[in-house]
Order: sequence, then structure tokens, then C-alpha cells
Amino acid sequence: MRLENELYKLVDRDDRSARVRLLPDSVIFKAHFPGNPVTPGVCQVGMVEELAEMILDCKLHLREVKSLKYLEVLRPQPNQTIVISFDNLEPEDAELKVKGSIAAEDKMVTKFSLVFVKQ
Repeated sequence: MRLENELYKLVDRDDRSARVRLLPDSVIFKAHFPGNPVTPGVCQVGMVEELAEMILDCKLHLREVKSLKYLEVLRPQPNQTIVISFDNLEPEDAELKVKGSIAAEDKMVTKFSLVFVKQ
């Protein structure tokens, strides 16, 4: 399932970051959790994958989670901009090492170090 336009809307992006807005009315938030919505960790990783694909213009598949730290709960807020920053988008042979963070209102909520393979 593609998360863009289902969980988030892309506001803008460049070659090292993307700004998105979570969609509070998403079915994902109705299930996780009604009345107290939380962005699931797997959806955060899915957003990172989709945005890295957009930046690099290639299809990726998650191979390994090197490090994944949830520092704060990411809740959908109307008109809140979420920033996904890529500190590293390093290709190594057929693999792509991706390091970065997710921030909401200038507060880091997630740090990640992931390895993808190009498809």
C-alpha cells in the first residue's frame, strides 16, 4: 500500500529532505488508535522508504534495520509539518544505506539507519 495521499501529503522535497503533512482523517489513525491517534512505527519507515524512492528516482526494498529509535510519539496534528531529513543516502554496490531523522515542530521524534536494496 502506498502511504502518500493515504497517510501523508507531500508538501515539498529536495535532495536531502522532505516536508509532509500527516492526514488526521486517515484510516490508519482510525485504527491506531481511535480517539488517541499515533503514527505507527512501520508507517514511519514506509514514509522514509517512499520519500527516499522519490529523491533517488528508483524503487527500493527494505533489507535491514541497523538502528531505529522512537524518541517521541508522532501524532497527527492539523497543519503540522513533519520533516524527514536524510543525513546519508549512500549507495554501496546494490545496497543503499539511509540515515536520518523525522522531526515534528523542530522536535526530533525518530532517528533511523536503514539498508535498502534497489529493485
